[in-house]
Amino acid sequence: MNMPLVCVPHRGAAGGASPARQVLLAFALVLVLGSLTGDYPRYVLTLWMLYSLSAIGLNVVLGFGKIYSLGHGGFMLLGAYGTAVGLSRWGLPVPVALVASAVLATAVGVVVGLPALRLKHFSLAIVTFAFGITLFQLVKSTAYTGGPQGLFLEVAGLQALWQGRVLFYVAALLCLAGLALSYSVMVSRTGRALRMIAANETVARSFGIRVTFHKLAAFALAALLGALSGGLHALVTGVVAPETFGPDLSILIFAAVMIGGQGRLLGPLLGAAFVVAIPELTQDARALAQIIYAVLFLVIVTLSPSGLVGMIEAAWRRARGNPPPAGVHVGNATGEEGA
Repeated sequence: MNMPLVCVPHRGAAGGASPARQVLLAFALVLVLGSLTGDYPRYVLTLWMLYSLSAIGLNVVLGFGKIYSLGHGGFMLLGAYGTAVGLSRWGLPVPVALVASAVLATAVGVVVGLPALRLKHFSLAIVTFAFGITLFQLVKSTAYTGGPQGLFLEVAGLQALWQGRVLFYVAALLCLAGLALSYSVMVSRTGRALRMIAANETVARSFGIRVTFHKLAAFALAALLGALSGGLHALVTGVVAPETFGPDLSILIFAAVMIGGQGRLLGPLLGAAFVVAIPELTQDARALAQIIYAVLFLVIVTLSPSGLVGMIEAAWRRARGNPPPAGVHVGNATGEEGA
C-alpha cells in the first residue's frame, strides 16, 4: 500500500516568483552584455552558461539527492564527441547530432546510475569517477574519435550567424530551460522524494517512494543537461579534444556545485562563474588556478555547507536583523528557504 508522501515542503517554492524574477533579470542583463560586448567577452559568457548548464544537471543528483557523483565530465564528453562524430563522420545536421548525443548520454546516465542503487558516498564517487576516466582514455586512444588530437569541426558558418551571436543565444536558452527544469524538480513531488531518499532511504521506501526510479531519473536528467552542455561546447569552440574533457572536468563541475551551493537553484550559476573566471584571471600562472580552486573549495565547505548562495542569504538576513536560528545552515537541500 502506497502511503502519501510526508515531507517538509521546500519553502523556496513559496514566493517562487522571486527566484524566477531574479533569474530572468540576471539573464536579461547577460543577454544585453552579450549583445553589446565584443567577441571574446561574449565567448566567456557563453562558456559560463554552458558550465552552468552542466552544473545544474549535477545539482539534481548531488544537491537534491545527495548522490555523490564524480563522473559528470563523462556526460559532457559524450555530448561533445557524439556531436562531433555526428557532424564530421556521419554528416548529420547540427540539431540532429546534438539531440542524438544527448539521447545517448541520457541512456548511459541511467546505466551509470545503477551503482547508486547499492553504493553510497565515497564508494559511489570512485565508481562514477572511474566511468569518466574510462571514457577519457577510450576517446584518446581511438582513431575514429581523433585520438589525442581530437576532432576539428567545420562550423565557422554556424558560429558567424547573427553576427556571431547565435550560439550565445542558444546557450542562454538552454541554460534558462535547465534552470526551469531544475526549479520544477525542486518544488515538485519528485524533488521532495529525492530529499527524503537522501535523508533516510529506508523511511522513503516505507512511504511508498520508488527509490530506484527517482535515483535513475536524477542521473538521466543530469546526463541530459551535461551532454547538451558538452555538445554546444563543441560547436562554440569548433574542436573536441580529450584533454578538454579529462577527469579534472568532473572535479571542476563538482566543485562548482559545492562552491555555489548544493541543492540551491542559483548555486550552480555562481559556482560556474568561478570555474570560468579563475582560469581567465590566472592565464599567466595556470597552476595558480588549481590552488585557488582548492582553497576556495575548502573554505566554502568548511564555513558554509550551503555554499556561497547560503552565505549571501545569511549575510542578508543578518543585515535585516533576522539571522537564521542557531545551528541551522541556511539553504541546505532539505527544504530551507532560498533560491
